[in-house]
Amino acid sequence: MLLNNQLSIKHIIKKPVDENFPPLFLMIHGYGSNENDLFSFKRDIPENFFIISIQGIYSIGYNKYSWYDIDFSNQEKFINNISQAKKTIEKISYFIDEAIEKYQLNRTKVWLCGFSQGAILSYAIALKKPDKVKKVIALSGYLEECFLQKKKINSTFYSDLEVFISHGKYDPIIPINWSKKGLDFLKNQKILSLHYKEYDSGHTLCNSNYQDLINWIIKNNE
Repeated sequence: MLLNNQLSIKHIIKKPVDENFPPLFLMIHGYGSNENDLFSFKRDIPENFFIISIQGIYSIGYNKYSWYDIDFSNQEKFINNISQAKKTIEKISYFIDEAIEKYQLNRTKVWLCGFSQGAILSYAIALKKPDKVKKVIALSGYLEECFLQKKKINSTFYSDLEVFISHGKYDPIIPINWSKKGLDFLKNQKILSLHYKEYDSGHTLCNSNYQDLINWIIKNNE
């Protein structure tokens, strides 16, 4: 798959079958991975989606990328550079607008699918742009409080958002209790559909998790 570098973030795509103004299914990989990781899902995702998988902004090795620095030795300060992470959130948000314009996509039907670091970013972007992002898939990640809006929001601000959350019970990278903490916030936002499930796995996507994910996508595909 050829890497497209015409927009602000390098990416690969899969076009939909006979669909005008299709919904965007944006994939955001985890730390140390690349755009081909989540793109393997494309074989099972409904064909009405315009799928885009983006490549991390920072190179950390051969064919390995990240979105911001992480300090794996310090769980109290897991995100090593908050300002860097916030800039990445802005860059991906800008890229979404670019992609919608270039590929003629439906700007009111954006899906975000992220793993680990990509899941953290998916939460942040969706909560920042609830008018645009309608579905969030957060795999082995957590909701980072420092990215939440400080101002008071309307009680129905996120009511149209639908969220799929999965996490391995034995995850050594992002402990499952981190994932659970964000649930309280989401439950208080009157979110229409909030799916959460734990699996007997580590920091990965096991077969049953993957199948549940695909079934959720198919069920919630409008």
